[in-house]
Amino acid sequence: MAVAFVLGAFATHSANAATSFTPTQEASLVKICKALKSDSRIKLNNAIKSSNLSYKLVANGLMCNGKSALEFAVMHEAQKTAGLLARKANINYDEMLAKR
Repeated sequence: MAVAFVLGAFATHSANAATSFTPTQEASLVKICKALKSDSRIKLNNAIKSSNLSYKLVANGLMCNGKSALEFAVMHEAQKTAGLLARKANINYDEMLAKR
């Protein structure tokens, strides 16, 4: 599963800077993407908690297979995890769905 972070998610200052992660960080990000796809709120909560990232940072910065975390969950019909992420990141989930 390909995972990428939008530049700036970890406060990088240059738009052209390449973001590199340790294997542990990358595994943590992949775990979040897998949890989003699983539609398990418990798995998502545990993955985000163990990554030491906030829901807001995940919602606004994590890219799973080229999609934002929220779009990725919706794309895989994972309504529970999409709803949890939206609620915890203070994103209007219904409005986001209407834009699709």
